Formats: sequence, C-alpha cells, structure tokens
Amino acid sequence: MPTSPTPTAVRLLKAASASADGVLPVTASPKVLRALLADGYMYQRDSDGYRLSVEDALTARTGTLVITLEGRRAILSTPQLYALSRHVEPSGRLAPNVTWQTAKSLAALGLVEYRDANGATRTNDGDTGVSGAVHYPFRTDLGGQVAELAAVGPAPTGARPLIAAVPGTSADAPERRNA
Repeated sequence: MPTSPTPTAVRLLKAASASADGVLPVTASPKVLRALLADGYMYQRDSDGYRLSVEDALTARTGTLVITLEGRRAILSTPQLYALSRHVEPSGRLAPNVTWQTAKSLAALGLVEYRDANGATRTNDGDTGVSGAVHYPFRTDLGGQVAELAAVGPAPTGARPLIAAVPGTSADAPERRNA
C-alpha cells in the first residue's frame, strides 16, 4: 500500500503535475525518488519509451520521470478531491459551492481549466477584483481520470499504476528490465 508522500515528495509531485506533459522538471534525492517510484506515484521511461522497473529506474540515471494518476491523486486535499469527484455538474463545470481558491489550485495542477461563456479556454477566472469571476472552472479530462481513480479507491497491492494521458506515452508501455 502506498505511503502518504512527504512534504518534499508533495512538492515534486506538484511540480510534475503542473508541467504540461507530467514530467518531473527537477531532480530528486535517491531516497525520495525510490519512495515515489515504489509507491507508484511516478514511473520512469527510457529513451525508447519503455517503462523501467523501480530497480532499473534507480540505477539508470537517464530517462524521464512521469507522474501517474495515483501521484496526482496523492497530492490533493479533501476539498480538492471533492471538487473533482462530487461537486461537478453534468457539463463538467465545478459546482458554485467550490471556492475560488480550490478551483485555482486545481487549475495550477492541470486538473481544471477556466472557460468563458463561449466555451473558450482561459488562463484564469477573469476576476478583476471589481466585477467577480467571468470565466468558470471546468474539470479537464485528466481531472476526470483522477476523480474516477478516487471513486474506485486505492489500487490493490501489486497492481500496475495507471498512467496519465501524456503525449508520446502509452498506458500499455512495456516494462523493460535489464538482464
């Protein structure tokens, strides 16, 4: 069963989640890296796109570290998780009772996006401090995947972690082990 991530691990997972392709943009200590990989919060792929085992990822020193859906789920607070999984209208719009702080933090993680009245994506809620929000938060496809994962509950021990939809990768990427 995965452990709760440490504050350092949470910082790294948030950095990866905020990155457009889910890639960890900074380096991590071997101890933190081992925990992130062993708990299924991240995986490492090599230059051929193969997913490395935890042991191989720790010895490879090359390749790309990518956050998993479990990693994205692990960094969410209870209000953030509820906003994604319970407080969503059928259109995907977050319910009005979701605070602007929660919506903004989910947008920073790539799990929510703001849209205007015409459905065009916007970078923020458009609040100028005078008029109030004019763009509204909608759950992204990735946010929906994290919400579905939360609804199912934790993965059984030994289950292969789900991989977020990342350009150029596949959830079915074969695992490579060095012989």
